[in-house]
Amino acid sequence: MPITEEDSFFTENIVNINKRITKILFCASLVPIIFIILTQAGVWYVPTGYALMIFVYTVLMATVCLILDKTNKKVLHYVSMYLGLVAISGFVFLMGIKGIIVLTISWAFAPFISCLYYNLSLTRITTIINFILTVLAYWFRAPSVMLVINGIQTPLRWFIENVPGVIIEFVFVFLITDFLSKRTYQTFRRLMSINADKDGAYKRLNEKTLEQFNTNKELQEKNVYIEKLNAELNSKNAGLNENLHKIIEFVVTCLGYYDLFGVSHSYHTGKYVQEICKKLRAGGHYTEELTDEEIERLMLAALLHDVGKARVPQTIVNKFGKYTDDEYEIMKTHPMEGRKILESMPPVDDGQFNITAKEMALYHHERWDGSGYPYGISGETIPLCARIMAAADVLDALISPRLYKEPVTVDDAIKIFEEGKGKLFDPCIAEAVVSLKNEIIVIDRDFKTYEAADFADTLELWKKYHPELKDFKIGAK
Repeated sequence: MPITEEDSFFTENIVNINKRITKILFCASLVPIIFIILTQAGVWYVPTGYALMIFVYTVLMATVCLILDKTNKKVLHYVSMYLGLVAISGFVFLMGIKGIIVLTISWAFAPFISCLYYNLSLTRITTIINFILTVLAYWFRAPSVMLVINGIQTPLRWFIENVPGVIIEFVFVFLITDFLSKRTYQTFRRLMSINADKDGAYKRLNEKTLEQFNTNKELQEKNVYIEKLNAELNSKNAGLNENLHKIIEFVVTCLGYYDLFGVSHSYHTGKYVQEICKKLRAGGHYTEELTDEEIERLMLAALLHDVGKARVPQTIVNKFGKYTDDEYEIMKTHPMEGRKILESMPPVDDGQFNITAKEMALYHHERWDGSGYPYGISGETIPLCARIMAAADVLDALISPRLYKEPVTVDDAIKIFEEGKGKLFDPCIAEAVVSLKNEIIVIDRDFKTYEAADFADTLELWKKYHPELKDFKIGAK
């Protein structure tokens, strides 16, 4: 992605977060007003001068930030960013220097806000500054603590006893904010990488279109000759498409020698992807995206969604029984490994097929509510092709036998999709699967009928070389 476009994203993000901080500061100015009202009502006592000082400080800072936010100069946006974080830190500091109010997690508010700027250095500096302000606040507060006033402790003794707790709390705050800042930035970079792939494909497509436009006049003059070439090209393209299908089917078949259920699962999910796409389009969802050509591309790319399992140890891929926690973590690497493998695939269909195949391989275990892996992204941040692939993948995994479980009925699988609507799955995709219940019953029955004999032979061959599978039987309880 061009640097100017990346800069534009960061600048826009800074402007948006600055505006949110300004609103927070204006809202915070209500706190000292509430103190004064409660004091006048006799409910609580806060010195009026102290409350007015906090009010003037907060309104002044919020006003300055508001003025800076309305400018169009990039450097002033950065000034507003730093000033806003300082203003929040200062507000918490002023609230904490008196013994009237006891603050704990509020000291971490500014560090957490700084994570939204995707700037690790800024987050670390903000956390360190707030730690120093917390220690200072405890120092200023020490003389007004009741234990000190009553003569039970000295200010220094109270300060020394309480500061270690502050240090421990800020160690945890530093670790959490450091992790959040790194994770959000890494996620952003990965999304930028995916967009770069798309931009490259679009650029090649536009270059080809421009070249065709420039040669349009010459093509018109040789219309008869071109028609003949078109006929030959159409014939060759049909042959190429057929060869592409055969090559991908060959790759999937080769994976079948590595994964006992790999071949059948790949073909099953390809069929379910096709049916889900048609049902979505018929229901008025994603009609522009799900053209006949795109549905064909998605169905074919689905065959490669688990290609990353080729880089997972076979003892884990074909383990008889449930995974241990360590084995499961290794298995969870197969989406990223799949994308790496597909990176080396030569461009197909001007690179559009490559993008689709990589997205389906990388994101098919992400979930609508962000509970999936490898990145934990959510909602429409997950590419449409991967959201459809996820539904097809889960559907077949539920109703088909596996080494670690028995298949469930189609009715039970449909219940899972009803419960997972808007949680695990895109709501309209979950609805499409539910409405396909009758078709799924027929497709599943046909798959199991036609594949039974071949799978039985394959299973016997696997048992010959994998003694641990000797007791595995389809349908066994």
